[in-house]
Amino acid sequence: ALGSDIVMIFDECTPYPASEVQAAESMRRSLRWAERSKAAHGDSPSALFGIVQGGMYESLRLESAAGLVDIGFDGYAIGGLSVGEPEDERNRVLDHTCPALPADRPRYLMGVGRPEDLVEGVARGVDMFDCVMPTRNARNGHLFTSHGVLKIRNARYQHDTRPIDENCDCYTCSNYSRAYLRHLHRCNEILGHRLATIHNLHYYQTLMRQLREAIEQGEFRALAARLQQAWSQGIPD
Repeated sequence: ALGSDIVMIFDECTPYPASEVQAAESMRRSLRWAERSKAAHGDSPSALFGIVQGGMYESLRLESAAGLVDIGFDGYAIGGLSVGEPEDERNRVLDHTCPALPADRPRYLMGVGRPEDLVEGVARGVDMFDCVMPTRNARNGHLFTSHGVLKIRNARYQHDTRPIDENCDCYTCSNYSRAYLRHLHRCNEILGHRLATIHNLHYYQTLMRQLREAIEQGEFRALAARLQQAWSQGIPD
């Protein structure tokens, strides 16, 4: 056994778009698999998470959530999103799915996403996220900052001695300039990818910590507004 802390049930990710009939068949297949996954899990010490499916259809999402809660899991994931649907559709699904899941169990939004998406998810009751974006974007020279995405390959950074983000205390920002990181990326030097990845992961971890602290202090809405305003202003010269 791998000894993972969290394992997911076997499910079918409903594609987008899908008809209501297709989404219903897929969701109910996932529910049957959820029952089998729970039985097979036995007394394993790993936490077992169910996965809500149902496409973009509220009634199917609620049926899936109710079925999973009835089976009983350590946490609940929301799957079948970040598969090409518009942002407002995703948020609408979260609006009616999250309240249907137990408040005392983790809610995990799969495959999402951008920093803006994390804020929108947390606002709707999501606790956990996963996404390739911090590492994939780092390899492509797209670095997340408190003012939005900085594209390090751009010529404007050729002689820029500032860190990626002057508000960041990660290893990369503490030791390397934008100009040097641009040089590494332009040369396709793997160190550039690693340093960019270190920064992006640190940025995401810091963002989630800030969101948690803001919730504890009753300041979430104020923080969300400040973040959105800063991101909308773009990278300063």
